[in-house]
Amino acid sequence: MGLLAGLAYAQSAEELESPAVNRVAEKLLCPCGCKMNMACRMEPYPCRTCWENKKKILKLQAAGLSDRAILDQFAREQGADILANPPGILGSLSMYSAAVVGLILVVLLIRKYSRKAAVAPASAASDPELSRYQEQIEKEVEKLD
Repeated sequence: MGLLAGLAYAQSAEELESPAVNRVAEKLLCPCGCKMNMACRMEPYPCRTCWENKKKILKLQAAGLSDRAILDQFAREQGADILANPPGILGSLSMYSAAVVGLILVVLLIRKYSRKAAVAPASAASDPELSRYQEQIEKEVEKLD
């Protein structure tokens, strides 16, 4: 009877993909080597390693442990490397600040080169040697006609 009751209480896929389980699983790195968190949907789905760990998370949640306690237990059993460390405020802002600095540099370069292009024809018109070559070209073009 006890065995049948245990089999009847087996976790369903819906329970293992619940928001509560995935909330904890997102904070844990998969030790299979895929470099993703345990809430991933890596092919072939489901990843056996993540699936077994999600079963463990569900069991610990059913026992009443908090998310922090579950994460601490995983860190004790599988090492501190299993905890996923999301970027802090500086890590998040550095990506956006790099994009803004890059955009500013692009705008400054465009302005710099567009000004040089506008100045170049004015200085070329005042060059006497260039005007002599232009006159010679015009004379040769007239001869071709």
